[in-house]
Amino acid sequence: MKTKFYYYISILFLCLCHVSCEDFLEETNKSGLTTDPFMKTKVGIESALNSCYSGARTFYGQEDGFGMTESGTDLFLRGGDNKANQLADYTIDLNGSQSTIGNVWKNLYLSLSACNQTISLLPSEVLTEAENKSFEGQAKFWRAFYLWLITETWGDVVLNTEPITGAVTEAHRSSVEDFYKVIFDDLDVAVNQLAPGKSTDGRITQDVAKAFKARACLTRACATGEASLYAEAAMLAKDIINSQRYSFYTDYSDMWDIANCDGGTNKEAIFSINYTNSELENNAFDATATNSGNKGIVDFVMKYDKEAGMERDVLNARPFQRYMPSRYLLQLYNENIDQRYKVTFKDAWYANKNPLSESDLKVYPLMATGDTAIYIMKTAATDSQKVWASKRYRLLDVNDVYTSEGKAILRSQFVEMHKFADPTAVYNQDWCQRDAFVIRLPEMYFIAAEAMLQTNKQEAVDLMNEFLMKRAIPSKENDMRITESELTIDFILDERARELCGEQIRWFDLKRTKKLVEYVKLHNMDAKDNIQEYHMLRPIPQNQLDAVTNKDEFTQNPGYTK
Repeated sequence: MKTKFYYYISILFLCLCHVSCEDFLEETNKSGLTTDPFMKTKVGIESALNSCYSGARTFYGQEDGFGMTESGTDLFLRGGDNKANQLADYTIDLNGSQSTIGNVWKNLYLSLSACNQTISLLPSEVLTEAENKSFEGQAKFWRAFYLWLITETWGDVVLNTEPITGAVTEAHRSSVEDFYKVIFDDLDVAVNQLAPGKSTDGRITQDVAKAFKARACLTRACATGEASLYAEAAMLAKDIINSQRYSFYTDYSDMWDIANCDGGTNKEAIFSINYTNSELENNAFDATATNSGNKGIVDFVMKYDKEAGMERDVLNARPFQRYMPSRYLLQLYNENIDQRYKVTFKDAWYANKNPLSESDLKVYPLMATGDTAIYIMKTAATDSQKVWASKRYRLLDVNDVYTSEGKAILRSQFVEMHKFADPTAVYNQDWCQRDAFVIRLPEMYFIAAEAMLQTNKQEAVDLMNEFLMKRAIPSKENDMRITESELTIDFILDERARELCGEQIRWFDLKRTKKLVEYVKLHNMDAKDNIQEYHMLRPIPQNQLDAVTNKDEFTQNPGYTK
């Protein structure tokens, strides 16, 4: 059952944060609300804690979040109706005025403020000892999580760890190292004070804290080379694997079946952002945030509804066409041995008009309702396939959609990344009830294998093979196995792509492994001539720079212009 602990957050956030819509540096209590006496009650403290959760709904499963994490990588190109070409292609106008970056900055700092305010209320005499420990563990987890997103996105920016009580006109940078000191301290509190177990109701548990700390340790280890961080990342990941609280679906299609969309019951989900089928219950604290539910249902959908035999319906969803898979991503899969390609992607659409119109039949005289209407191949079509399709359906092959180098020719019609579909959604709705899975069991295998790549490669290979055989087509398990010589960082990145594409981690993975520029130049033909080393950080929003009084000290990240 989906958790519903987001009530009253809009009002509560005004009460807690005193943050204007424009800028976290211009903080005033415009609402006239104060933290006394409500915030000293148990209900008030519980409400404050709930607000820590809400900010994640402005990022995960949302267009802004997808734009920051999936476009501008090797795996996705901008689709025909992409709204942030600057992020996708690293164009010259990628700067502090880009709206997506401004939205994410604002919402992450709002979220951080909620965490700081909540932590300041603890410990409280109106809570039991167990409640104080649990509430602090949850709030500090969320602070660590938001700080990780902030510093990995922008680098050494503003590190806030105290409640803001008045107008702030200056901004001061803290190092990434200082960010990580707080991140690890907070995660240690969460791991020590939260109970172990799978999160069945959306609440942060020790398992969630361990899984995220494994990600954070690996991220920092890649930057510093510290052996102890690699070791801790592997240990934490293996703790989750060995807990036996998580397991793989035998049939990969069950992983993404809408019946298993609730992270609390999904066998592979460790950390999820809750959504429901109620728009009211999907609210976030920021009234300007463009979320009401998980938008993965529409953002990856290609334009099918203007083709012969087709009209828009629930099964095929609204075709927002924000992101299209790169040719490289499609070619990473061997669908003859791997279950994931046919589940992850959609390449066939079936005529849903009944009856077909005269104009439909004029184009394809042998088409019938229920038959194939569109078929898009990731390989080249043969002459016989083209002849067969010519009177029956629209056939596009890989060379119709991409050049041989991988540049998009068609941006509105493509093989569709389809694993976020919800056939139970309301007609023409642009969101759905599907929880956003932030960390799943496969990532624990990838983290452990990468962390042990230099120190215990045989165990790393064994872990990867254990995972790969779970994704093999039955009887093809041995074909999926790898040898020690095949396990490299590039193989791990390929495997992360096959498993986690669309799950809002790719940009961070490429940055962490220092492969962002290399992989974009190799596999993203839209962006290859534009990306530079300085794109490893995002630009600071211009309205933040304009608001500060210490402009000579707090300046734009290197490489970006106004």
